Amino acid sequence: MERVSTAGLGQALLRSAMTVQARLAEKQTAQSSGLTETTYAAMGSGAGKLISMESQLADLQGRTDTTQTALDRAESMSDAVGSMVDLMSELRSTLSEMSTQSSDAVDYNQVGETLLEDLANLMNLQMDGRYLFGGGQTTSAPVDISLLTAPTTSPTTADTAYYLGDDAVQSVKVTDSASVDYGVNANESGFEKALRAANMLANIDPTDEDSIAEAYDLATEAMDELLAAQGRLGVNANRLENWLQRQDTATSLMSERISDIKAVDTAQVAVEISQYETTLEASYAVLGKMNSLRLLDYL
Repeated sequence: MERVSTAGLGQALLRSAMTVQARLAEKQTAQSSGLTETTYAAMGSGAGKLISMESQLADLQGRTDTTQTALDRAESMSDAVGSMVDLMSELRSTLSEMSTQSSDAVDYNQVGETLLEDLANLMNLQMDGRYLFGGGQTTSAPVDISLLTAPTTSPTTADTAYYLGDDAVQSVKVTDSASVDYGVNANESGFEKALRAANMLANIDPTDEDSIAEAYDLATEAMDELLAAQGRLGVNANRLENWLQRQDTATSLMSERISDIKAVDTAQVAVEISQYETTLEASYAVLGKMNSLRLLDYL
């Protein structure tokens, strides 16, 4: 005679159902989070590769940010230099008028002082609390026009006493092995000549034709040299833009690779969830049927 017992089979079915339920929960979590795993530990041997790739991505994103900052600075400096060129044009026009206007009609010395102050303000340009025209000296204003000597005779000589910065050229690392120089400094010849020309107008006798002629020539030379400096800034800005595009491309590719590792295949997960749900429903149906069985029904 055979013994009738469903206890062992019931326990096996229950364990199987619990395993299916756990796997279903994992797939549902993956579906809601969009991630294959929610912790590095759960990824096993693949965690090291993912961590390395995420570190590379963070480096790329940081480098992109610093390149963008350098580009913003270069463009701001270019705009400022362009404004200096405009001031030199204004200075030349004023000097041209001095030979035809009565010396009492306009206070030309005051005009020169105003131009001198405007130039100094442009050369002391700041961005995010950082002075841009002082080379490596970025925490204090690089230009102090109070240090200039008032010209009393013509011809004058170069005077860079106003400059409190250094000779370092601002640059940014765009890769581990490549850097781009993007800065210009306020002690360059064009800057000095612009300040000297304005300083002459602020101090010369309006009837001194030699000084007027020299100041006009200095303003002209300053315009040419400032335009050249602006051109360099434009070239460097273009280089930074090109590097920024490369960095953005590299960042996008790395992000996609990381996503391929971490992200779930939503269609596949949906199919697996449906299969587990069907299996689980069948398991519970069988367990329910077994729990309703009585030995007397078979005797």
